[in-house]
Amino acid sequence: MERTIGVDLAVDPRATATAEICWSRDGAEVKPPRLRCKDEYLLDLLSALVSGERAGVDCPFGWPTAFVEAVAAHAGHQQWPGSTGRADHYARLRLRITDRVADATIRPLTGRGPLSVSMDKLGATAARWAYLADQLAAGGHPVDRSGAGHVVEVYPAGARAVWGLAGTRSAQALLQAAPWLRFEPGAQQAYERNEHAFDALIAALVARAVALGLTFLPRNEQEERAAAVEGWIHLPGPGGLARLDPSAA
Repeated sequence: MERTIGVDLAVDPRATATAEICWSRDGAEVKPPRLRCKDEYLLDLLSALVSGERAGVDCPFGWPTAFVEAVAAHAGHQQWPGSTGRADHYARLRLRITDRVADATIRPLTGRGPLSVSMDKLGATAARWAYLADQLAAGGHPVDRSGAGHVVEVYPAGARAVWGLAGTRSAQALLQAAPWLRFEPGAQQAYERNEHAFDALIAALVARAVALGLTFLPRNEQEERAAAVEGWIHLPGPGGLARLDPSAA
């Protein structure tokens, strides 16, 4: 039996949730969510992943390279980059390469794209993740920002859009799209009641898509280099949730 984990990360542990799905040929069993997750619990959870398991974390794994370079220049009293071509430079300060790639898929479906990790409050969540990733590495469990290892960056809102679930967070609607999911007693209601838990559940499903090779990967050398530094959103490809059905494998 294989396992995937989903983490809906927030600055405040009270708004941080995790989900766990156990996969077998008979289906996928959804465990009740864990709410109010502190750093210690998340570190134990992610460091315990074994071969074949994946965890999807809803949080940017890095910042735009142009933003990092600009802040470093400012701190060193050097010329601010982008003095010419300011509009284009501002755009590169706001979004990572993976954000722009994901935007091309998500915006036509929802009318909106990923938030900016450098110019939105999302940056505070990314700082929490940076600390967690550092602690995982110190414990012998380094995180590959491109998603080549056990832990991958995911974007539940984008995944829901691709899977036709962009409306209300509904476990019932999810079951209609993925009837092979089985919720443990009380779990479905728990996911219905808590949006952070529901996003963690979507993150766990995306982690399954990653394990099956069903997410978009960097398409060229430039995107591969950026993914190693800025992170990479693993967005599901076309085909819907049916491709995750373990009985169809």
